[in-house]
Amino acid sequence: MISRLLSFLLLGLITSPSMAQPASSTGLGLKDGDRIIWIGDSITHQCQYTQYVEDFFYTRYPKMRLHFRNAGVSGDVAADALNRFEDDIASFKPTVATVLLGMNDGRYQDFTPEIFQTYARDMTTLLDKLDALKVRVFLMSPTMFDHQAFEQMVAKDPARGKNKKPDNYNAVLAYFGKWGQDQARKRGYGFIDLYGPLNKLTMEGRRKDPHFTLIADAIHPAGDGQFVMAYSMIEAFEEPGSVWSLLASPNAGAWKAKASPGSLGNVTGGEMGKSVSLNLLPKCLPWVPLDEAKLGATLTASGHRKSNEALTVVGLEAGRYDVLENGQLVGTWDHIQLGKKVELQSDPESLTLQQAQRVIELNKKRNDEAIRPLRNLYGKRKGALRKGDKAAFDAWWNGPGKAEEAVLLKKAAEIEDEIYQVNQPVEIKIEVRPAAKRAPAKAQASSKKPA
Repeated sequence: MISRLLSFLLLGLITSPSMAQPASSTGLGLKDGDRIIWIGDSITHQCQYTQYVEDFFYTRYPKMRLHFRNAGVSGDVAADALNRFEDDIASFKPTVATVLLGMNDGRYQDFTPEIFQTYARDMTTLLDKLDALKVRVFLMSPTMFDHQAFEQMVAKDPARGKNKKPDNYNAVLAYFGKWGQDQARKRGYGFIDLYGPLNKLTMEGRRKDPHFTLIADAIHPAGDGQFVMAYSMIEAFEEPGSVWSLLASPNAGAWKAKASPGSLGNVTGGEMGKSVSLNLLPKCLPWVPLDEAKLGATLTASGHRKSNEALTVVGLEAGRYDVLENGQLVGTWDHIQLGKKVELQSDPESLTLQQAQRVIELNKKRNDEAIRPLRNLYGKRKGALRKGDKAAFDAWWNGPGKAEEAVLLKKAAEIEDEIYQVNQPVEIKIEVRPAAKRAPAKAQASSKKPA
């Protein structure tokens, strides 16, 4: 009976496009000073999906000072999160929390009531503690276990499968996820489905490549899979997709333009139908992926859906036109394409994309040099706590341990200050003018339509 139920749940999660509960129509509704915490296990400890979501908020809300804390520890089950709750979670005083636990809680075995009851009991206690903090909570389903990737990995290295007998483990995680969705409904939380998109995209990828995976070790999504997770979160938060949209058209013998959202300055043009120049001050920057996550960005079409920079120029004479930002060529399109719409957010020459890349590189530095070492420290804390010598643990944690934490938190805050200097949008002069004559190779390179 249970195995039949698990199969039904697994099928439902894979085929459903999204299980996320609706959020506010204006997005997550963050305000200046909000403090967002990511609670989880090693998948959170990886500092990837968390970093990508931080990148979105750093670029989308540059005038709003937000603070983030990764609270993931490798190997954690829900009980471990409880053991570090005061030091690692409550002390941060979060206003928003996401919870991603369950991968380790199922113990990589077929479903048993005893294992599930332990998970449900400890998760319930954790959620009660979060409720006591009056924090806004988003429960996330466990991610997928890739059985095919596991079998291939163990075939190459049998030791990698030691202590794991996961014949139906992906179905077990489906069950855990549906339990979490029901808890979210009962408590009035948001719910974010991570399991469904990863399964769906994996199956779609295997239609073209039988060995395709987003999770090479079966458990921990790599950059592309982690970006899929981040995108699923931004979708569940219902964050708006447009960075800016600019329309220029002739009206009563002059160029008229409107931009939304964004501030529009001077609109000038030479001969009507031949060229136009506009000054635009964007309110935000596009959300761009690191190289490690570019396939994930492609699979989710995140640029078009969550980072759109759209330029439309109606009324141009037939021909090809260069689009420039502050005098730098971005691309060349004909009058038909420009009259419909071109998207600039993914173009390498886009000035806003280049500025956003500097932001995400800084956040990568913040995570690599401060946040991940901080999570390693909490992993060390868990090991010391398990030794059972409370006096020795207290002496280390309240002395050298806390001192090391303070150094890492200070470094993270300093890099965050730098992020909020670099992420401030600047005014851009956008020009559309007849395409310049170029050597064939240059012309070919410049004649493009961004994805």
